Amino acid sequence: MDGNQVWHVRDGELVGDRPDSWVYVWRLPDSRDPRANVLYVGTTGMPPALRTWLHLHAKDKELGRVAKRFPKVTTTEAADVYAFPVPAGLSRPVVKHALVHALADAGLLAPEYVGPPLEGASRVSDAVASYIAEVLAELT
Repeated sequence: MDGNQVWHVRDGELVGDRPDSWVYVWRLPDSRDPRANVLYVGTTGMPPALRTWLHLHAKDKELGRVAKRFPKVTTTEAADVYAFPVPAGLSRPVVKHALVHALADAGLLAPEYVGPPLEGASRVSDAVASYIAEVLAELT
C-alpha cells in the first residue's frame, strides 16, 4: 500500500525527523476589514488539522492558545486555517517570525490578532524571503 508510515518510539520519544513541517495562518473570514483578517500565525511539526484541533480543545493554555486568547473562535466567530508546508532546510521559527513581519507590513493582521508578537527586525535569507513571498501571494 502506498502512504503507509512507520514511526519508531524509543525511551518515550519519537526517533528521527518528523516529516511534517508547516506554517499556518488563522484568518477571520467575517472580519470587518476583509484584508486585515489574520488572527494567528503558528508553525508545527504535526499535521495541521491536529494542531488546529489542539488550539481549539486542549486544556493546556499553551496548546490551546488560540481558544484561550480569542474565545469567540469556539462559539460565534468563524475562522479559516491556511497551512503551508515549510521546505526542508528552512527553520520553522525563522519562517514564522518572517511571516508575521510580512503580514504586518502588508496590513493583514487583524485588530484582534493574538499570535506571536512582532519582535526585532526580520532579516532573513533569500530562501526564506522567497518562501514568504509565495505564502503571501497565496493569502492575498
